[in-house]
Amino acid sequence: MIKEYMLRKNYPFWLFTFSVLILLTVPKLIQDGMFLDGMLYTCVSHNLSNGIGSFWAPQFSPSYFNSGSSLFYEHPPLVFGIQSLFFKLLGDSMYVERFYTFLTMCISAFLIHILWCTIFKNEEAIKKISWLPILFWITIPSSSWSFSNNMMENTMGMFDLAAVIIIFKALESKKNEIGLLVLSGVFVFFSTMSKGVPGLFPIALPFLYWIIFRKKSILAVFFQTLLILSIPAVFYFILFKLPQSKECLSFYFTKRLLGRINDNPTVGSRFYILKRLFFELIPQILFTFIIILVTKLKKANVPINSNVTTSALFFSVGLAASVPMMFTMVQRGFYLVPSFPYFAIGFSILIAPIFLVFKERLMSAPPKFKFFKILSLLLFVFAISFSLMQKGKTVRDRDILHDVHAIGNTIPSKSAITINRDIANTNVLECYFIRYYNISLHIDKPKDYLMVKKTMSPPDLVNFEKLNIETIVYDVYKPK
Repeated sequence: MIKEYMLRKNYPFWLFTFSVLILLTVPKLIQDGMFLDGMLYTCVSHNLSNGIGSFWAPQFSPSYFNSGSSLFYEHPPLVFGIQSLFFKLLGDSMYVERFYTFLTMCISAFLIHILWCTIFKNEEAIKKISWLPILFWITIPSSSWSFSNNMMENTMGMFDLAAVIIIFKALESKKNEIGLLVLSGVFVFFSTMSKGVPGLFPIALPFLYWIIFRKKSILAVFFQTLLILSIPAVFYFILFKLPQSKECLSFYFTKRLLGRINDNPTVGSRFYILKRLFFELIPQILFTFIIILVTKLKKANVPINSNVTTSALFFSVGLAASVPMMFTMVQRGFYLVPSFPYFAIGFSILIAPIFLVFKERLMSAPPKFKFFKILSLLLFVFAISFSLMQKGKTVRDRDILHDVHAIGNTIPSKSAITINRDIANTNVLECYFIRYYNISLHIDKPKDYLMVKKTMSPPDLVNFEKLNIETIVYDVYKPK
């Protein structure tokens, strides 16, 4: 009876949070069009589900952005393997990859809830507001963006969250410590198999915990860290003994990882990632500051400083997941996504006592609480309705996608199209062709068809016949 009562009292807050989560992601997910990297991962996963390539030798296209190889060794293959299972189970619809990324978001939100409840296992009242860190997390701009674009960080972050939960449980309890640390090592392995070395950051948790709480000796911390790290180390030792997995992983570690520490920079300063992190967290920083400031000015009797050290622990975990990116000049905002749950938890811990008082006051005023329940319900209905209204629309690359579908529905699947280097610069174009029609693009190599921009000079009509396709950007010709 008490549990049902608590659920009734808490559901408006959960409904409000889930409505925000839907509004920030689903309207984009339900539309056609996706960021280049997310589309690329979708193509590789979709190919794998159709028997094109294998787990240790995934393939993108026969031309692979005209590199001369179809193999895609840019990342460890676990995400492709998992997502390919969704295609096998659910078919070829474009909503399959969107369902997958939405599912990773929901699982991540659930894991944040679990981590929050683990932190406050002895504080029932605060444990009940686990929706707060989820709300903080999903409102970080790159967080919702990443879950709208099928980024690898979504899967990696999910496994890292599981590892952090298990490690935290092992550090807080003396029961089954070794077993829990071994299990966490398995999830760290899964994380690194999703996006590589960045997934290792949970191994820093025992040391960070020791710095802040000093509950065990440094020797015990060393053993804990070594035990966690030994699990992925053993797995990779075995994988590097097997020919296929060795070839795949060796390419990633030597060409992709080590080769990009200084090569092909995307930023002009190693400190870019810290600046980007600050700007991503500005809403959470300002909101937390204002809430604490107002509470102090009102001289409210709220124990704000009660969990500062725990908050510091999770801020430090977030930094462990983000600061190491300074070692490379290849930095992008979405690389920070796996770190965001810990910053969201850190900020939420700081203001949890304040929100607890706010929640209790709101629930003790029936008219206000009723209004909030109605508001949450209306927001949920709006989120669902608005999302469904986006079906059939295009979120990006509208004209390109119009032509891709027009051309793909006219020429046979698995066709090859000749293009020039100017068209090849639009890398996402081949992703769309491969994903929806398995049509590959090749630079200046005679193939089944020729595609040019409408703004370019047409080919010699003595040798080519223009296809009658209603396109916006490109014209397609067939050799006579």
